[in-house]
Amino acid sequence: MDNNKKLEMFRQAIQEHAEAEVKEITAEIHARRSASGRTKDKLATKEALNRIRAELARSEADFRREMSRCDYEMKKSVLLHRNELITEFFKETEDKLKQFAVSDEYSDYLKRSLEKIRAAIALDSATLIYARPCDVDAVRALTSCEVTADNTIRLGGLRAMCRNKNVLCDVTLDMALEDEKKRFNEKTELRM
Repeated sequence: MDNNKKLEMFRQAIQEHAEAEVKEITAEIHARRSASGRTKDKLATKEALNRIRAELARSEADFRREMSRCDYEMKKSVLLHRNELITEFFKETEDKLKQFAVSDEYSDYLKRSLEKIRAAIALDSATLIYARPCDVDAVRALTSCEVTADNTIRLGGLRAMCRNKNVLCDVTLDMALEDEKKRFNEKTELRM
């Protein structure tokens, strides 16, 4: 609203300036009219009208340019603020996930993750389970599958690979957070 008021004030100032010039030019025309014949008067009026039209066109172009600039600046500011909020929100979410990964409930989450993997691929000798290095021992206690450390899993959860079928099942907290970020950014309600 502030930008619209400023732009309206800018437009009014241009209009007042143009009207002042019109009055000045009109006064100049009247002075010339009394000093010269009708032909000169018509030419001066035509020139004055052309100058007024040119000034009005320039003022309107300036106004459109200023409106466009203000619109761009406003959208840029809104997008920057939106991105800051989104980044802060997902940083807080990531921090909560890190806290969850060291809580007592995390071992139940690992069990549920194994069940999700079992629903997608068989948990047999052909399956390789990937876990954070600090989770490897806990996961080995939950399954007979081969379990190996994966340093790319930062937040927690499990990833499994069926070597016979070459199928990957990712139920890591890292992937869940990335998927949520994508879905959040794709929401049409958040676009300008």
